[in-house]
Amino acid sequence: MKALREKLMGGLMVAGLCSGHAAAADLSAVKQWMGEFPSARIIANKPLWDQPGIEDALRAAMGEYFAKFAQRNANAPEYPVTSDGNGLFVAWSCNNSDDCGGNQMTVYFNTPAGIAQVCFRSSEGTGGKVQDLWLAGGKARPLPINGCGVGQRDPFAPLKRYGGT
Repeated sequence: MKALREKLMGGLMVAGLCSGHAAAADLSAVKQWMGEFPSARIIANKPLWDQPGIEDALRAAMGEYFAKFAQRNANAPEYPVTSDGNGLFVAWSCNNSDDCGGNQMTVYFNTPAGIAQVCFRSSEGTGGKVQDLWLAGGKARPLPINGCGVGQRDPFAPLKRYGGT
């Protein structure tokens, strides 16, 4: 009976891992970058993007688009990390310093939930046409042009409109 119960519990654990729900990432490091640029080397001489919990959350959010993010230009423009004061943080970075208007991302970190969501703007692979995408849970959803809020004063506007908290 004990062996059967152990097999059932093991099966339930595997099923839970394969259900498509990512485990919450440890996003506590993002608080250290408040008011700082994501490229600042604050913890372990690494930028925000290379912190283990941050990287885990980005992989989970971006799915196949994470590979494009990983190829970003380390010297591309960026903006200091901002918070809403309630555990949500936003970080913006250009992926390519030569074409920032068509290749950038805004990352929203929900530190209590341990998840990230990304508003990703890309002109790569679209014949130069700019495309905005909402990346969450490993899935991409097309947005209207300027859906990523380029030029908006409220950095959380796209999250409020397209994402979840």
